[in-house]
Amino acid sequence: MESQRHDQLTVQNVVSNNPASARKAMPPDNIPQLHIGTGNLSTGGTLVLGHVTMGALVSEPGSLKFETLINATMSHTNDFPTIDPSGLYDRPNFLDLVSTDDGAYLQIHATGIQQSTLEVASIINGQSDSASVPYGAIYSVFVISFRTGSAKYQNLENSIFVGSETVKALGNGDFRVGLRVSKLYGTKTNVTLT
Repeated sequence: MESQRHDQLTVQNVVSNNPASARKAMPPDNIPQLHIGTGNLSTGGTLVLGHVTMGALVSEPGSLKFETLINATMSHTNDFPTIDPSGLYDRPNFLDLVSTDDGAYLQIHATGIQQSTLEVASIINGQSDSASVPYGAIYSVFVISFRTGSAKYQNLENSIFVGSETVKALGNGDFRVGLRVSKLYGTKTNVTLT
């Protein structure tokens, strides 16, 4: 079998505002809860803590530049976003631990900035059971880095990635967040400083 090369990853997380729904999705000994703690910062903004109930990290077929095929399940994920005092922008700060299907562990750190909109807020707050915000519909940019002790995935740690987000309501206060991630490559030019 010939190996495929990939240059994009997709991260999908399911977040639940409904503890009963979260219990159905996870084994009884691993029942997650979405405890969103908030507090004011000295800048006037808000610091939030959100626990992610489940997620996956998978490679997508792409160009011939990036070779790491990955299929992983997220086991411990938290988001520590800050929200501007105006409420117009928030700055996600995800820290994920994923386990690959071949037994390796990866830590993912994703930071960025995203525009807060009424549509996104209605999904996240459980006020919409069917809304969906596609990739690119709002200003949402993430910078993603990896850490690992596995030689197979070392190239992830030696690279930097960017991503964009989509959000979809699943009903009962649950929603899915998708992050399409692409590797950045340097390109040689003839441009220099004058």
